[in-house]
Amino acid sequence: MSEYSQNKTIIERIIDYYVRNVSRDNQKRAWKWTFRFFVLATIVTIGFPTYVMLKSAFQPEVTLFSNTFHWIPPAVTLENFRELFSGTNFWTFYLNSIIAALGTMIISVTGATLAGYALTRFSFPGKKRLAQSVLFSYMFPPLLLALPMFMIWRDFGLINSFPGIILAHSARSLPFDIWLMWKFFQTVPISYEESAWVYGAGRIRAMRDVAIPMALPGIVAVSIFSFAISWSDFTLANLLLTQEGMKTLPIGMIGFIEQQAVNWGLIMTASVMMAIPAFLLVYFLQSYLLRGFSVGGLG
Repeated sequence: MSEYSQNKTIIERIIDYYVRNVSRDNQKRAWKWTFRFFVLATIVTIGFPTYVMLKSAFQPEVTLFSNTFHWIPPAVTLENFRELFSGTNFWTFYLNSIIAALGTMIISVTGATLAGYALTRFSFPGKKRLAQSVLFSYMFPPLLLALPMFMIWRDFGLINSFPGIILAHSARSLPFDIWLMWKFFQTVPISYEESAWVYGAGRIRAMRDVAIPMALPGIVAVSIFSFAISWSDFTLANLLLTQEGMKTLPIGMIGFIEQQAVNWGLIMTASVMMAIPAFLLVYFLQSYLLRGFSVGGLG
């Protein structure tokens, strides 16, 4: 018998012994604890950088690079927050980011809802191919689109303006948003709208009163996704927003990197403040988000 066959026979014997001698309850318990281990490992992997960010934000800068790692900071201070709020243009950057993210959210939700409804309810040649090509356009990285977008935006006078950055972020977010709403409207039975038509409602009213409320989880998922795209964008904002008063928070944080040093205290503090809106948005709307992504084929 070859060495490969011997190894295979040994493995088969181990599996057969496990199946015959280990009860089904013990097998389920083993798989359960294995699953818990991987979940815990994932939480630790994701949570540790967040913990370091929070700890560094409340820690004096002189102790950030101590040779000894402390799980609890030896000293806690709010000096980083005072310097961030009073010594930088943080609130200007923060307000600009909020305006850009909310504007992107409004345009993306409106455009994706109308386009997703039209792709689901109307028939025209090449509809399925059009829907698939919309998602394909999302695969292009922002860096590839940045230069052509800059040239077009410059010709239309949209550089250093809220309409310009909102349209840029919407163009980046809309392909996936349209595909998600197209998938979600497919789960809304058209018979409900037909019942509304029987009672005298037009298509627009049936869409507003019947289809859109039933597609609310998908709309919430699109809202969160488009908000995140705009809130965390660096590439397009760095190219389209050059004036100090128009910069968003990811671009404004570059100013905390000095020529000879990096102000890690300010960077970590700004990162904490930047994470708060996204965390609250996802936390309060997480049930809609999970349902919307599961319908879209991501769950």
